[in-house]
Amino acid sequence: MTWWLLFAAAVLVFAIWGWRRTSSPQAFFAASRSVGPLLAGLGGTAAGLSAFVFVGGPGYFAAVGAASLWIILSAPLTGALQCWAVGERVVSLVRRHGCLTVPDLVASRFGEGWPRGLTALAVAVGAIATLAVQVKGAAIVGEVLLGTPGWMVAWAAVAATVVYSAAGGMRTGILAEAAQGLVMAAAAIALAVFALARAGGPRQAIATIAELRPELLDPWGGPGPTAAIGLFLLFALGTCAQPHYLQKFLLLRDRASLRWLPLVMTGALLAVLTVWVGVGLGGTALWLRGDLELQSPDQLAPVLLASAGSRTFVVIAAVAVVAAVMSTAASLLNLVSAAFTRDLPRALGLSPSSNLLAARLATVGAGIAAAGLALASDRPVALLGVLGWGTFTAALLPVMVVGLGWKRASRQGAIAALTVGPLVQLGAEWGRSAGALALRWEPGLLGAAVGALALVVLSLGHGTNSREEACG
Repeated sequence: MTWWLLFAAAVLVFAIWGWRRTSSPQAFFAASRSVGPLLAGLGGTAAGLSAFVFVGGPGYFAAVGAASLWIILSAPLTGALQCWAVGERVVSLVRRHGCLTVPDLVASRFGEGWPRGLTALAVAVGAIATLAVQVKGAAIVGEVLLGTPGWMVAWAAVAATVVYSAAGGMRTGILAEAAQGLVMAAAAIALAVFALARAGGPRQAIATIAELRPELLDPWGGPGPTAAIGLFLLFALGTCAQPHYLQKFLLLRDRASLRWLPLVMTGALLAVLTVWVGVGLGGTALWLRGDLELQSPDQLAPVLLASAGSRTFVVIAAVAVVAAVMSTAASLLNLVSAAFTRDLPRALGLSPSSNLLAARLATVGAGIAAAGLALASDRPVALLGVLGWGTFTAALLPVMVVGLGWKRASRQGAIAALTVGPLVQLGAEWGRSAGALALRWEPGLLGAAVGALALVVLSLGHGTNSREEACG
């Protein structure tokens, strides 16, 4: 009880601090552009991972084995890739046009109306799906670790995040995310060491898996090389299209921050991902030899923690995982709030309100919608995370990388990419889940490829007719 009281007190302090310092849209959506590379790097890492890594990663390893590692093999490259492929261009657009949101970036390059509206819609839909990953992760952790009904822990995590996100927006969110990023890194390393030690060390864990389920050590897995490489490319290239990553470039105080940002992001990312490898490998070995009982692979990390025997360790671990869940939720709630109260109205030719009440109410609504989706879905955490990541990739990768970086990219091409990419991805997802398509290539990657092709073909056909506009 003491830990949860401290947790609630910390949330309240963040909320009060943020409320008193957030009085404008620039502060609410872009933290007054006052963020340096350390906060942006830690916050970006925390926002991009959380439940997907802490709960979904080890669970996915238990389900498919070494093939799950294709999702994270690009981690050493992604920080530098983001800064090189989109960071420079985003910072440049922010300096020239005062952009506050991802749809602002697209509208400043391709004009108002459809480009802004389609981007805002993609951000809102993808963010709510990705929020559902965090909620479901919190529910599993609470159910297994704390012996509390999963829905209760999920709603508590969402409510706590909504409180400080609605109060202070990204002004509060970036500080909370940076602190949660440090907690995630420390907890991930500790959990990985604990899991491997329980399994007798990495070599013994591999030997156990090789004896009992050798197919889990196949680097390609059941679906084969095509699916494995598809996952690698989806997560390597898709990192340039995730709005909760892109958002951090909008918060930077100066261009010089880009010099150190890849180092911070890569270091934090590699530290956090140790939980995927360590808990996945050690926990799977323990499960196979009968030391752990699971009702589903998603329970691997929480069941392993619950077996530690120390109540204090279990509670600290639970608080760390829930805090990690909240880090991503804060960014996503802010993105949905901006989409509904700022970007969609502007796309429809309406004037967005400068009053922050609407933004705060939209934050609450997004949290409720995500919690409902998560608790109604029976999709595993990792695969729910892949769906959200793929949705963003299909919709935004062509315009963020090709569109913003290619001078000949046209308004018609951008609109086509923003329309065709998500439709292909959703159609492929439906076909695969219904058994109508034997698709091994990831739908999000397929959608991005078709969207990029549409952007290039239409741009070459129509010539350069994009225009840069102010975002204010």
